[in-house]
Amino acid sequence: MVWQVGNGRRMRLTLGQKITLGVAASLALALPAYIFGGAYLKDRTAALALAREWNIKGPPCPSLTRAQFEAQGFKARKGLEYANVTVSRQFGHVSCSQLRYGEGWGLASYVVCQFTSPNGLKVETSRGEWYFAPGMGQPATISTPHDEARCVLASNFTLNR
Repeated sequence: MVWQVGNGRRMRLTLGQKITLGVAASLALALPAYIFGGAYLKDRTAALALAREWNIKGPPCPSLTRAQFEAQGFKARKGLEYANVTVSRQFGHVSCSQLRYGEGWGLASYVVCQFTSPNGLKVETSRGEWYFAPGMGQPATISTPHDEARCVLASNFTLNR
């Protein structure tokens, strides 16, 4: 390898300088890829596992209008706000998480909540309000992809006694 010096002279690099330059170039390229690429891959693996655990399948919950919800006497007083989504239930317990789009492959995420026995559910997102009536003793799961609430009559969430 030959370098041109400012006064017009050429200077050859020694073997030690070539090795040092090569190691420095390798680190400059490999270190960011390891730090950022490795972290993404680790997070992606965790997101895929979470998606498998929280992707609940089941029949849809009965949905109601606000007027029907109130006319049937549902009072969803137990509420929580999680990642800009407000979820209120009449009874039971809840556990929420965020899932990445694309079953764990994406970068953006949405809220998923599992319930032990909510009876009545109210979900508020930036796009509106949704009302569901899973029924007494019926577990349920809501998800909010694209800020639209969906509900299924199934849940993996239980209270450990």
